[in-house]
Amino acid sequence: MYYQVLIETSERVGKAGGNKQYFELDKTDLTEIEERIVYPFLRKEDFQFDGYFLKVAEIKRITIKETQKTTQELSQYENDNMPDGIIMFVSPKDIVSYDKHTKDITTVVFDKAKCSLPTKSATKNNSPTLDLTKVFIVHGRDDLAKTETARFIEKLGFTAVILHEQVNSGKTVIEKIEAHTNVGFAIVLYTPCDTGSLAGEHTQKSRARQNVVFEHGYLIGKLGRHNVCALVKGDIEIPNDISGVVYIPFDDHSAWHLSVAKELRNAGYSVDMNKII
Repeated sequence: MYYQVLIETSERVGKAGGNKQYFELDKTDLTEIEERIVYPFLRKEDFQFDGYFLKVAEIKRITIKETQKTTQELSQYENDNMPDGIIMFVSPKDIVSYDKHTKDITTVVFDKAKCSLPTKSATKNNSPTLDLTKVFIVHGRDDLAKTETARFIEKLGFTAVILHEQVNSGKTVIEKIEAHTNVGFAIVLYTPCDTGSLAGEHTQKSRARQNVVFEHGYLIGKLGRHNVCALVKGDIEIPNDISGVVYIPFDDHSAWHLSVAKELRNAGYSVDMNKII
């Protein structure tokens, strides 16, 4: 199941002066949509959407729709089956307005959220102000991957907090994370540092160090899934039964730079996309 979110604001665009539209397409985690968009809107709080900070007072409409396939697939279907004589292109964003492909679940989602809305007072005492200038980096034995990732984070203007390099003082990595409790995002490097297999199997598969997998799970629990991403180097074994976890291929051509930058923007970091080049 895929979820499509459209937000219209009072900002006018185009010659007709229509409301400006923002889209987030093909989301797979409805709970994440509730926590990041619906709850803040109901609490009358500004929030980030599609890389932009939206003021709740300027929001005119929020629409949440459900599709069985991705908008890319549905767009391709519509364009491949366009009647003869009609020249037009149906984009993934256009699919959101196609009733035959979508089911509007806006009312259902908002009614449910109103009943389970966490109050601001219940959470503010336990929610420290996030430092959106620092990024955790958790790694295995691949120093080159660690260094390359840290340099990219610094190129974007942020501070790379490499946990294994922090002053020890007898602290475990988990205790070091707690010491930097307000860091807002983490990158976990899955590099082929170990090998392993199921009991009884003779073929060994490459995998990340087990402490890296553990720390990944801990950070997801601490920061939230949308504030953690994993860079995966090579053909290695990764946990595949956790929904909503972001895995980005750590390729040799640096295509991962754009993906990581987008994840940082979605987490609220102010990213100058020109610095990626």
